[in-house]
Amino acid sequence: MSQTIRSLNRKSFFRSSNWQRSVGIKILVGFFVFYLSISLLILGFTIPEILKEYFPGQNVISAFNQHLLYYIIFSAILRQLFQEIPIVNSIPLLVLPFRKKKIARHLVNKSFFHVINFLPLLFLIPFTFDTVIDKYELINTLGWLINLAGFILVDHMIGIWLKRFSFYKEKMSAILLGLGIGLFLLSFYNIIPVSVWIGQYFQTVLLYPLLAVAPFIFVVLLYRFNINEIAKGMYLDSRLMPAEKDVNIHAFSWTDKLGSIGKYISLELKMITRNKRTRSAFMSVVFLLLYGFIVYGNSMMSSDFSLIFVGILITGSFSVSYGQFTPAWHSKYFPFLMTRDFGLKNMLNAQYFLFIASTLIAFIFSTVYLIYGTKVLFFNFLSAIFNIGITSHIVLWMGSFSTKPIDLSQSSFFNYQGTGASVWIMSLIIILGPILYFGLLSLLLEDIWCYLIFGLTGIGGIVFHESIMNKILIRYKKNKHLMLYCYRQTS
Repeated sequence: MSQTIRSLNRKSFFRSSNWQRSVGIKILVGFFVFYLSISLLILGFTIPEILKEYFPGQNVISAFNQHLLYYIIFSAILRQLFQEIPIVNSIPLLVLPFRKKKIARHLVNKSFFHVINFLPLLFLIPFTFDTVIDKYELINTLGWLINLAGFILVDHMIGIWLKRFSFYKEKMSAILLGLGIGLFLLSFYNIIPVSVWIGQYFQTVLLYPLLAVAPFIFVVLLYRFNINEIAKGMYLDSRLMPAEKDVNIHAFSWTDKLGSIGKYISLELKMITRNKRTRSAFMSVVFLLLYGFIVYGNSMMSSDFSLIFVGILITGSFSVSYGQFTPAWHSKYFPFLMTRDFGLKNMLNAQYFLFIASTLIAFIFSTVYLIYGTKVLFFNFLSAIFNIGITSHIVLWMGSFSTKPIDLSQSSFFNYQGTGASVWIMSLIIILGPILYFGLLSLLLEDIWCYLIFGLTGIGGIVFHESIMNKILIRYKKNKHLMLYCYRQTS
């Protein structure tokens, strides 16, 4: 039966209307996985030197064992964010003569072949046979490594159960994150020495390798438990589908004061607050806003080029994370917008209004970086003006080349819908364009004139906003039929 299901999955992949795009994305992801794999292999051989540097005088293996707790916490959180359970693939099988337990077993077995389960071995195996085996016998070393592999599988099986639970209880991931951070802080500040207990356990395994079988007992129990639980909920009207719940509806009635464009701003804000994918894109703005605390303290970030780069990211965070998918966010009802008078123009103006508002809010927040000097705030001000006048218009113009629809009901993690060549090019233009332009000015002019012309360029974009928007609108009207056709395709 498993062979039949694998055959059906393979056929569904190649018969998809956009399987070529799926292959391209998998190749891209495969490249990053390959790079990460090489990095982890190198890490496995350099861990002893790292531990000796940060924990001088402490045994390398003991220090490694004690800090395995932090890996377990990180892995558990990472699985909740990125590891998806292929539940949806089982829905078409429910009408076929397959036993539910066999379908559930196939899903659980398939979940084992996930990259997150193999990546830890890339640094554990080099560390084991380069460092641990020098101190212990082969049987003890193998027992220790097998025990770690068992913990990885236990983590995986618990992750499956939690993922299913959070499938209809969205707060589970937040609770898990809070527990992980709490456990980390308790151990880090020695309030409860959990990491020491974990380290003692793994040291005991090195002395008594038969303990390596202990985690696999839990793996078997969790394996059977997950199969039974998935099979019990394998109904279209049961836990297989997300439970309906009351939604906190945000009215955004204040936008009515802005006239006809206010209605589109209200729709945009509702879309952001009511969908996971848009919320995740919007929440990434917070990370970009805090990016300054990471880099401004570095002495290498004192050059004008570096300050412009960070300023563009901070003040243009909304354009980078959310705006680059305009108008793919509206792909589901884009045909409806094309039937309305001034629908497209108002939509674009609503986007521009949000870009202005988000840039101003980001600049106000960036005033906290005065702690790093007034020069930082000055460059953030220049970047904000340039983002409002130039970057915002570039984002809207590049959106006219969008041909990849986005399904807002899909998961927000490892979701590549809407990602196309125009998105990658737009990201490069948004980030590298201002730097190259600023660099050209700095080569040709003195600093004061460079700053002045860079700022005046942004002001010029603001002054000639109407003319620029008319050109952008013509571009959208020229490409709208292609966009309508592409948005109707299966994403």
